Amino acid sequence: MHAIFLLIGYMVQGWVGFGFYFWKGGGSNTWRPPMALSIFWPLCLLAGLPFLPESPRWLCMQGRDAEAERVLVRLHADASDPDHTLAAAEFYQIRRQIEIDRTLGSSWLHIIRKPSYRKRALLAIGICGICQCSGVLVINNYGPTLYKQLGFSPVKQLLYPAAWLTFAFFMNLAAPFFVDRFPRPKYIAFGVLGCMATLIVEAALVATFVENATSTNTSALLACVAMFFVFQVFYGLCLDGTQFSYLGEIFPTHIRAKGICLGVAMISFMNIVWLQSAPVAFLSIGWKFYLAMIIPGTIGGICMWIFFPDTKGIPLEEVAAIFGDAAEVAVYEREIDIDPTTHSIIAGQKGEKIEQIEREGSDV
Repeated sequence: MHAIFLLIGYMVQGWVGFGFYFWKGGGSNTWRPPMALSIFWPLCLLAGLPFLPESPRWLCMQGRDAEAERVLVRLHADASDPDHTLAAAEFYQIRRQIEIDRTLGSSWLHIIRKPSYRKRALLAIGICGICQCSGVLVINNYGPTLYKQLGFSPVKQLLYPAAWLTFAFFMNLAAPFFVDRFPRPKYIAFGVLGCMATLIVEAALVATFVENATSTNTSALLACVAMFFVFQVFYGLCLDGTQFSYLGEIFPTHIRAKGICLGVAMISFMNIVWLQSAPVAFLSIGWKFYLAMIIPGTIGGICMWIFFPDTKGIPLEEVAAIFGDAAEVAVYEREIDIDPTTHSIIAGQKGEKIEQIEREGSDV
């Protein structure tokens, strides 16, 4: 959903930029309507925030258990959970896990020192860095420049990026139907390698038909444009939203905010790296700049396919186990049972052990 609505914003700005290109009578006021339109979307966000439920995990961390349970019941309110048993099981698991999380360190120094937390931090930085090596930042932000280098008219320099963003929106709209059908790292790695394949073709076309002064080859120029659209099939379906899913899933609740902060900071850092270098690089080395994205992106995609752990379908409270912290998992989902008559929790072996420790007054 993050990616879908992000693309709505990009798509609108693309068409606004294209449309206002034809407004010749605006003079120095041409910038004002686009600015007003950009203010509209944050206002929609502010208006919608009161209707969003709080995170049940955050509510439990604040001691507001009753509210957390109501939110979970609301989120599970469908035909698959008519008597709220799934909501009750998830609430039990969340509550037990937070009791353990409160005993664990959550400082930046603790993340650096603890091997399993440090591994997660490196995975967060890696997943975001590799995805940005796909070249999406350069294509998105310098689309008009790229199409200018291909020899297209000013109108097409604005039209093609707007159409590209619209196509990207529909790819992101289709992504939720695929994202949970494949292992997370392999799905993302497939997307990265697919993006690299399209950039390889793009670089070959530019080197052969554009930079050799044969840009009058209309078919070659259209093939260059087509490669950017094929690129979006891989990026929109496999990367744009999935990277944020993976980023949020690899961290336990008590350090998730810091972990996501690391990933988003890496995205911002890569913004600086690619967007500051691209204009000069395209003028200086031309098509060879694509190699700066193709080489690290391909290496990163292969590493992701082989080494990154899968988090698909694993409750957030159990992800610690795949990083070697099984002792920090309060209770596993499969161990939780619910009495069908009273809807009370019947915990499995580990859950019963936690209850016993609590009754004896020991630390969790």
